[in-house]
Amino acid sequence: RGMFQTDIYQAMEAGQIKGLWLIATNPLTSLPNTARIRRAMEQLEFCAVQDCYVDSESNQYAHLYLPAGTWAEKDGVMTNTERRVNRVKPVTVPPGQARPDLWIINRVAERFNRDGKVAFPETAGEVFREMAELSRGRLADISGMDHEWIEQHRGIQWPYTAAQRERGEAPPRGGKRLYSEAGTFCHEDGKARLIPLPFIDNNEVPDPDYPFWLNTGRLVEHWHGRTKTGKIGNNNKFSPIPFIEINPDAAAELGVQRGEYVRLVSRRGDAIVMAMPTHRVPHNMVFLPFHFYDCANRLTLGLLDPHSRQPAYKQSAVYIERIEDQLGAARLSKEMRKF
Repeated sequence: RGMFQTDIYQAMEAGQIKGLWLIATNPLTSLPNTARIRRAMEQLEFCAVQDCYVDSESNQYAHLYLPAGTWAEKDGVMTNTERRVNRVKPVTVPPGQARPDLWIINRVAERFNRDGKVAFPETAGEVFREMAELSRGRLADISGMDHEWIEQHRGIQWPYTAAQRERGEAPPRGGKRLYSEAGTFCHEDGKARLIPLPFIDNNEVPDPDYPFWLNTGRLVEHWHGRTKTGKIGNNNKFSPIPFIEINPDAAAELGVQRGEYVRLVSRRGDAIVMAMPTHRVPHNMVFLPFHFYDCANRLTLGLLDPHSRQPAYKQSAVYIERIEDQLGAARLSKEMRKF
């Protein structure tokens, strides 16, 4: 297999990767330890950013920007969390020089295929047929689907196999419940085997210098890095700036009032945020939404799980400084949101 996304930036630091093509991803907002990610991207000899939003923060490091279409400007499918595959059709064409992702990828591929030995699928329907064939016999078998069949049935829940379709079975309305049938797993009794793994206690924990756990998470108003929701007035009306939830007793000990700006500091960086006292967090913990650029991931630890390679976003320690110049802090917090 290739590298996990989180391994790529270490390889960039080591000089093993000199070029990067980012498609619909924004590591400067989404990955931990922003300072380290910046250093890695500064070492690249070439970086291409393919995104439908030119103000993606990672575009600061792009030698080439490829403007892409949004979901409503391209053809294809979308699968939701109940495994239902639905058709998506463009309602308009991308503006200006923007193009659908498939068009961009095919044009690049053609330049590496000068002898014409590889036939690249030109339509989203052809790409889906390749995917469906490769899924044959797997758990997520979609070999019985194509764009026309999905549209005719107004969405199909996987698995739906070619054999089912050949037998004339209509896609089940309620879908198949996974893992409830005997023999699902490849053991004599058909049951799964859970493999215990040793607990590696190498994470950062609070100490006298950094006495607070930093817990990062979501808000209902925003999605991931606010690429879309950050441009919607109603969403920003309720959550316009980054803030921490802090226990009222801890805030009182620090002399911090509701609505005042404070400086959060970890071993990797700092962030200016507004303090919101609440009993929802314990005395030794603060909660910080991760949606805002140049904020939470300036603080978080880049340590990776040895198996999943997922970052330890919720295992960082911080201390809190009260800020005397509140007007200056407000200006700085606003300036950090700009790009």
